[in-house]
Amino acid sequence: MCSLLGRGVFSCRHFQKGDFLIEYRGEVITKQEYERRHRVYHTAVKVFLFEFRFNGKQLWVDAAREDDSLGRLVNDDHVNPNSKMKTIRVDGKPHLCLFAIKDISPGEEITYNYGDSDWPWRSKVFTDGTKFLHLICDLALNNF
Repeated sequence: MCSLLGRGVFSCRHFQKGDFLIEYRGEVITKQEYERRHRVYHTAVKVFLFEFRFNGKQLWVDAAREDDSLGRLVNDDHVNPNSKMKTIRVDGKPHLCLFAIKDISPGEEITYNYGDSDWPWRSKVFTDGTKFLHLICDLALNNF
């Protein structure tokens, strides 16, 4: 399984390429409900609204509510991710699941590419040229 450390998810065992890792759980919502929530949600929790397509429909999983699930805490890595999000159908309902796209060692952070979105942490650069990664908890602490 996986464990939580700070605001990321780290493997506590070896995973092979193709293995199921974790589910991104939350409430499945429509575009109309997404638009309503997007207007009222604080910036720090909007990142938990995951867009996907299922049966030809545009839907979202809203994982903004703090709970015991770890999938919502997996960080973005658009350069070298080790997992990929796939939509799985179970009893006719969509489930967003992360699968390993390469072998993952114990202690390694589980990451996936959030997509082509213009995420703010991707564009922030320090003077030494290294990328600055905003942690969701830092955003929450500094913006509430």
